[in-house]
Amino acid sequence: SYINRMLHLDLKFTLADNDLRKVNGMTEAAGIEVRYPLLDDAMVAFSGEVPPDWKVKGQYLRWFFKQALKGYLPDEIINKSKHGFGLPFGIWARDYAPLRERIEDRLSDFKKRGWIQPAYIDQIRAEHMTEHATYFGKMLWVIVMLEEWLDQRNL
Repeated sequence: SYINRMLHLDLKFTLADNDLRKVNGMTEAAGIEVRYPLLDDAMVAFSGEVPPDWKVKGQYLRWFFKQALKGYLPDEIINKSKHGFGLPFGIWARDYAPLRERIEDRLSDFKKRGWIQPAYIDQIRAEHMTEHATYFGKMLWVIVMLEEWLDQRNL
């Protein structure tokens, strides 16, 4: 079926070449060994036998899996929206004073370079301190990492 072909491609490329590589890299760096019970050969073979219309119902992905776990997991877990792999840098930068101070120092250094209008950096920083910490935190991350990189190379 079309659904099975798409899921097979997702398993081979997105999961294997992207997602698992990220998880393995991060956990290995922390000295943690990860197991993937749902990627066991028997489980993958079983998933191939599940009818395609059970796998996706309308716009609901993993419908069969979620139905099977009802009553075993709380509804808030089963109905939780998907979230990415990224770090909550924006939240940390807003809420953790030592990191916030480091960011202020790096932004101050970067402003002196004159590459971006200082008022624009100040605006991003102000927006970051409001309810948009995640969105604007990503912008700050890029600027701070660029400044760190430039500084380490004495540029």
